[in-house]
Amino acid sequence: MSTNKFVGIAYWSVTTGVTDWLAKALDVLMPVEKAGLAVLAFDCLPGGNQLSIQFGDERYVMPVNEGKGRGVVRPSPSATMFVVCLLALRKALGDISVVTDSQETIPTLPRQNYPLYADTWERVLPVAQELGLATGAAFTASHKAVLNNMF
Repeated sequence: MSTNKFVGIAYWSVTTGVTDWLAKALDVLMPVEKAGLAVLAFDCLPGGNQLSIQFGDERYVMPVNEGKGRGVVRPSPSATMFVVCLLALRKALGDISVVTDSQETIPTLPRQNYPLYADTWERVLPVAQELGLATGAAFTASHKAVLNNMF
């Protein structure tokens, strides 16, 4: 365990040369809003742009200024759902690192047996499915040709 006073369940950092990375991130995450799982917002602020994702009463903010941003995901009932959103961004856009407190890279595909998700899997799974990280309607639709050839 870290002696850092900013201990969380995960840490993320963005370093990108893509000027509209957060706007693209909003597009990637839009399926969770369309499914009614979260509310997304994009703000252009003087100190940089920020994307916020709200699950119920819990709001997570991703500020990015001049292609750089970082944050801590603190323990909370919806924290693992936000981590899944970060992983979807890593898969779709790149330029983002998502690690645990021990600096271990969190696997892109969420699994129920991964310790981070064990207690919140029932809330994590619908988010992962909407973002195409777990099998579900969105995953099946986006991989229809492959699945038809396999089965």
